Amino acid sequence: MSATLYVVGTPIGNLKDITLRALDTLKNVDLIACEDTRHTKILLNAYGISKPLISCYREKESESAAKITEALSDGKNVALVSDAGMPAVSDPGATVVNECISKGFRVESVPGPSAVVTAFSVSGICKTGFVFLGFLPDKAGERKRVLELMPSFKMPVAVYVAPHDIDKILPELKAQTGIGRITVVKELTKIHESVIRIDDEIPDFDRRGEFVVIAEPAETVPNDADAFEALEDLLKSGVSPSSAAKEIAALYGVNKNTLYRRALGFCSEKR
Repeated sequence: MSATLYVVGTPIGNLKDITLRALDTLKNVDLIACEDTRHTKILLNAYGISKPLISCYREKESESAAKITEALSDGKNVALVSDAGMPAVSDPGATVVNECISKGFRVESVPGPSAVVTAFSVSGICKTGFVFLGFLPDKAGERKRVLELMPSFKMPVAVYVAPHDIDKILPELKAQTGIGRITVVKELTKIHESVIRIDDEIPDFDRRGEFVVIAEPAETVPNDADAFEALEDLLKSGVSPSSAAKEIAALYGVNKNTLYRRALGFCSEKR
């Protein structure tokens, strides 16, 4: 190994879910950059690995990237890990990777567990493909705009949800036109791993743990052509483009911005 940044996947719950290659890499690098050094020490101690550690949490990532590239410049090999799963996938790491690439250092992936892929494997969802959005925005307005987009993907959409947000996110998903069954997967690879499928009312379940929530498109959502036809009918009746787009988006689950652009185009053609 020579002056390489290794992006290493680590277990998402069960410490046994680590690859032989990942262990070999962690044993042989000169330095390990961690999202939380205390968390990573638990993994390293379980496998008798002792290496110098530096913090690389989100708020400190740019500063950590400078230290990592300095170590690489000195010919050292560095492993980058997050608390669970693959770094840079809804976890810190992308800034470090970009900085290393821009400075010409080799970046190599040592793949491991991913919560979103693991969740789909036990979800029973048969549709091909999915959209992964990571964590939804904290601000209600921004989150609403993302939720309105979901039905337009016409395939399952997966998001990560923290325990303190699950009681807020699930009702918002249920209220969104165009979203059908919701699958909640919690505590993946741990003792209390469970899959909750929500077709109607949200059931009572233990809100502790980390969640992957998968929203499927409603089977009965009309196609875009139906929505566009209804939009034009409203515009012909004198409704403004913005009001018409908002109303049809709520009824058909089609993205409001798409409808608004269509409405403006329709009005321009009629002038």
